[in-house]
Amino acid sequence: MTAASIYQANTTLSWQRAFQRTLGNLLGLALFTVLLPVIHTGHLAMIALALAFQLGAEATITRNYWLGTVWVTPMALLLSEFGRPLPAGTLIADRWLDTVVGAAVGLVCCVLVTNRRAADRIDLALERVAAAESAASRLLAAGTIPAARDAGSPAGPDGAREAGWARDRLAGSLVELREAVEVASGEWWQRALPEERIARAEQRGHRTLAVLLRRLSAPALAA
Repeated sequence: MTAASIYQANTTLSWQRAFQRTLGNLLGLALFTVLLPVIHTGHLAMIALALAFQLGAEATITRNYWLGTVWVTPMALLLSEFGRPLPAGTLIADRWLDTVVGAAVGLVCCVLVTNRRAADRIDLALERVAAAESAASRLLAAGTIPAARDAGSPAGPDGAREAGWARDRLAGSLVELREAVEVASGEWWQRALPEERIARAEQRGHRTLAVLLRRLSAPALAA
């Protein structure tokens, strides 16, 4: 489970997740060890602690992964105590060993199995950005968007719909390009990225998108 949980979109993110997972689990083990005297007082204390761990995990896991695992780890150990109590030393040592070995196995897999097509995805995203930006530029040059101010013009609604489609397409392609760049830049075995092409494509795309958004907002402001 540890090896699978640290496997992320690229090697850099996997290293970060492995560190967070290991740190959170070890701190969780320390918390479980400190609370052992309370746990051994009876099932009522165990139920109260399980609820507290659950609340802590729900409150922190979406904000910080390692902090969330600090609560998840003792909760998992505590739940196993309900079924069949085990010696505390064995339980803690096994969890510590599972965490370290699992993180090591996951990191080895991340290094050996890389996403060699991440750079190819950038090339495809660049083509989509160029096509979307070209379509939006042609729409702006045609001058059909300002006609949307005239509610009685048959071209107005059609122009607004076409402009909205061009806006969504351009914005989506820019987001896809940025995601592709972030994934590819985190792989250790990857060809050099076309950074200049990426920068130019993003600059032109965002500039055209800004003009398109201003044109689309003009009818609403005029109304």
